[in-house]
Amino acid sequence: MESLTQRKAWYKPHQQHGLVVRLFSYFTVSLLLILLLQNLAEIALVKTMMHVPQKVQQNMQAMANQAQQLIDNGNRQQLGQWEQQQPYYLFVLDKDQREIGNRKMHPHFAFKLNYARGVNTLLDSRVNQPIFAIPLKDGNQLMIQLPYQLHPAKYFSFYFGLIQVVIAVLIILMFSFLIARYLQRPLNTLRDASRSLANGDFSVRVANAVGDSAVEFKSLAIDFDEMAEQIQILSERQRRLIRDVSHELRTPLARHNLSLHLIRKRVAAEHQHLVDRLERESEEMNQLVNEILEFNQLQNTKENANLIPIDVESLCLTTVPGIEALLGKQQILTINIDNNMPLVMGDPRLIVRAVSNLLGNAIKYAGENAHIGLISTLVVVEGQEFVQLSVEDDGYGIAEQHLKRIFDPFTRIEGARDKQSGGYGLGLAIVKEAMVVMNGTVNAENRQPQGLTIQLLLPVMNK
Repeated sequence: MESLTQRKAWYKPHQQHGLVVRLFSYFTVSLLLILLLQNLAEIALVKTMMHVPQKVQQNMQAMANQAQQLIDNGNRQQLGQWEQQQPYYLFVLDKDQREIGNRKMHPHFAFKLNYARGVNTLLDSRVNQPIFAIPLKDGNQLMIQLPYQLHPAKYFSFYFGLIQVVIAVLIILMFSFLIARYLQRPLNTLRDASRSLANGDFSVRVANAVGDSAVEFKSLAIDFDEMAEQIQILSERQRRLIRDVSHELRTPLARHNLSLHLIRKRVAAEHQHLVDRLERESEEMNQLVNEILEFNQLQNTKENANLIPIDVESLCLTTVPGIEALLGKQQILTINIDNNMPLVMGDPRLIVRAVSNLLGNAIKYAGENAHIGLISTLVVVEGQEFVQLSVEDDGYGIAEQHLKRIFDPFTRIEGARDKQSGGYGLGLAIVKEAMVVMNGTVNAENRQPQGLTIQLLLPVMNK
């Protein structure tokens, strides 16, 4: 099986101009399509609009009937007066193109008689004053010059310009949508993979999902897979190192505790406080090693979790008595657990550990006069029901810029989480990993006017 490096090297000679040529082709096709559709639209618009309006044709025919009546009466003078009174520039001519009435034609009009046309003929797409010939009896004709105000081409440029804009916009939108879909699919794949990688899924790979349609994206996907592979290797080495070191520390720590027990019997009373201090340090080291091992174990058991239906109320009530012993003299712990909560799918040991960690943190860091609460509610998130366990306090809270990283391992926020307070930065990290194992989530936010609340969302068992 070829490696990512080999596949990457194979794609390098092919990645020049790949996307450029494809985009150039798309834009060329769109431009040609716009021009073609605009030409077709112009032809269709000319055939539709470039006719004498029906009302004008009716007026012309009515004038032809009037002219024929005047000819039948044989009064040339009255015919000339009638020609001058009409809204159109017109003449009644005989078969030799001579005026029947006493009105004389302008030479330019006489020249344009050579281009006279029928009323139903197709007009030009530019405004002019065409002459129409309407036949009368005995070879006579009524020659009418159409005023430019009535020419249908007067609005042709406006309608054609509007159609051009509409066609261009529609074609551009269509090709923009196609290009966006073409570019969006691999980008969405890379984005989802990046989020998975950011959430700790180092096994994510995208080269096969992106496919070969875009050489540049394929090359980028191969680079991404190579990066994810390296991160996965480094992460596994780090976990293995921490796990191995933690395991190896247990043996010397056990010997250390045994030695302290033997030393205590031989040390004078005035030096016993030194032994006490060594035992406290040893106990803290044991606690740190245990937390590291538990955190590492949770990270490795996400897919093999044994989740069972759990009654949250009874589990929390059995956990609280052990926590109450840690309360300060001025601290108050309030429990508000709804006894009608549905069963959740989880691990009892992990839920107890998560609740204990959160309550223990509140007792340590909320202040000597803190009011601490454990509250349960039923919430719906994206159509799914969750039992929400909230641990609240009225302490100082946490700066907004630090809220997102308090669940990262070995994270201590400012001076409140220092060595003297007993924090190693693993308590909340264990809570987060426990919730991930149980397909739940954990969120933290500051309360108003002050304090902190951390919410555990446990999925309700399907009925």
